[in-house]
Amino acid sequence: MLLKAVKNNDIEGVKKALDNGENINTRDDDYGDTALIIASLYRYTDIVKLLLENPEKTKINVNIQDDNGNTALISASVKGYTDIVKLLLENPEKTNIDVNIKRNNFKNTALKIASYEEYTDIVRLLLESSNKTNLDVNIQDDDGNTSLIYASYFKYMEIVKLLLKHRKIKLYDVLHYTQIKEVLRRNVDYLYQPKKFKKEVKYYDKRF
Repeated sequence: MLLKAVKNNDIEGVKKALDNGENINTRDDDYGDTALIIASLYRYTDIVKLLLENPEKTKINVNIQDDNGNTALISASVKGYTDIVKLLLENPEKTNIDVNIKRNNFKNTALKIASYEEYTDIVRLLLESSNKTNLDVNIQDDDGNTSLIYASYFKYMEIVKLLLKHRKIKLYDVLHYTQIKEVLRRNVDYLYQPKKFKKEVKYYDKRF
């Protein structure tokens, strides 16, 4: 009843199912989706709010992955739904959301997907939540790529700047992209570790 109500965007049906004690974490037989994944995927904002309303009482597990490894956060990030991502990140201390979960194919996280797709606002939300969610900005996919490498390769400069501001960012080998070196030189004042970055820029200048 719960999953059917969510799929039909029937908020009253969702309320009734929850009031009747239906398991909020139940999964469908098709793709292994939970109510939260479905609501996030289809941008049913009011249902997402309802499902996240009292996580300690409902025992909702926001980190369940479907058969393809997608969580609600990853699903919303793939679609570029900034409003849903914001809702999912609102109370990390209560939901215990894991923002570093990787989907099955290519092992991409929500941050890497948002960086790859140029969803700047989602990248910003994830970075802003990093102190509470323990976001790992340096996670690599199966090919060794990070979010910064994706953004650098596609020249998504606003995302590059956001990532470079993060205190735990590592440059790895992105400095061979000329435009990244220029960003560092021109914007070194807003970086947390200007001496470190200047040193790395100098080092990569010699290599490339």
